[in-house]
Amino acid sequence: MSEEIKNDIVEETVEAVEAPVEEVKAEEVVEETVEETTEAEAPAEAEEKADDLELVRKAVEEVAAENVATKAALEEAASKAAALEAELSAKAEALEELEAKAAAPSINTLETKETEMENQFKTFMQEGVDGLRAKGADLQISTDAQGGYSLPEELRQEIIRLEKEVSPLRGVVSVASASTTDVKQLVSVGDAASGWVGETDARSQTNAPELAQRSATFGEVYARPRIYQHMLEDSFFNAEAWLAGEVARQFAEVEGQAFLNGDGSNKPVGILNGLTLSSSSAANDVTGAYEVINNGVDGALGATDAAIIDNLRAVVLSVKTGYLPESKFMMNRATHNVLAQLKNGDGEYFLQRNLTDSAAARLFGYDIIINEDMADIPATTGDACPILFGNFARAYQIVDRVGVSMLRDPYTNPGSVMFYTRKRTGSMVLDASALKVVAVSKA
Repeated sequence: MSEEIKNDIVEETVEAVEAPVEEVKAEEVVEETVEETTEAEAPAEAEEKADDLELVRKAVEEVAAENVATKAALEEAASKAAALEAELSAKAEALEELEAKAAAPSINTLETKETEMENQFKTFMQEGVDGLRAKGADLQISTDAQGGYSLPEELRQEIIRLEKEVSPLRGVVSVASASTTDVKQLVSVGDAASGWVGETDARSQTNAPELAQRSATFGEVYARPRIYQHMLEDSFFNAEAWLAGEVARQFAEVEGQAFLNGDGSNKPVGILNGLTLSSSSAANDVTGAYEVINNGVDGALGATDAAIIDNLRAVVLSVKTGYLPESKFMMNRATHNVLAQLKNGDGEYFLQRNLTDSAAARLFGYDIIINEDMADIPATTGDACPILFGNFARAYQIVDRVGVSMLRDPYTNPGSVMFYTRKRTGSMVLDASALKVVAVSKA
């Protein structure tokens, strides 16, 4: 190989070795330069980064504020959208209603009015004003086809309850309950006898008191009305409660009559049962019959107004003192009116001198109880008891066995409901001397 070629190879090898070395040296020089530059520029760079962070923070705050405003705007827009949607829905419904009305068959009112006016003019020309008046009567609410159908119907949503007279006897007599119908009461009807004697006188036997037994007589009152199922379901008021109230009131009416005049046949024995009213009779403590006072005046309580007052005062005086504190008069409204009209010799009313006051409620200081089951003073032939006076609580007792009970029966008659309601009650005389029966006879 020639020397030239060898020299070229050596030079190329040296250059290949020296090139990387130079690059390494250059990199070291660059790194030293960068480190020196970094150390020189560190404070300035830190300050610049702080400024950048402040700018970033402000930018973030501005973005957050914009987000809040955007959210509020979106909520407001959503609210307005909901309102617009509701308004649009309402307008759509109104439009549908208008379209339905437009689609409905219409009446040519213009032609009808023109025809009607022509007819009226024709009637006026032929018959005058009287004809027009008669023609106007063709439309009226009294005839359905001529306009009555247009009259609206109004049904009040309440039921008027007619007042009925209910006996006050239960409120003034004694009332008890029993668990059996075998109810008896012992009454002392005879006083023990006694006498005065000297120290050495013989003592004869004296009479012992006697007892009488009273027994209650019971009866059952019932009602069995029927209500159809449709009425129970569709009526605007509570039909079942209304029916129960009416039945209970009916029971009160019939039992009041029985307590006064009942004969004991499937019903209680009344106060007046078994009494002979045509003449006066003494009380019988053994049988339980009250005293009857009949003054003997035909169809009246007395021959004159003053005589009536005297007769009633005698009735009060006939009651023993022990009964008087709780004693009362009982009569109906017609008899009370007779007494209220009684006048003395000077023309003044005995019972009610001040006409601005309510009707007299007391006689001789004793309450007057109005009971419409009491008889009137007889105006035709017969005997009647228009007035009772005495201590009712000691004279008579009501004994309740079973109170008002109702059985609902929807099975016997399908489609309707039977309401079987019943009550068992009885009564008995307690003290026959505590009550006086004032009787009047009419020949």
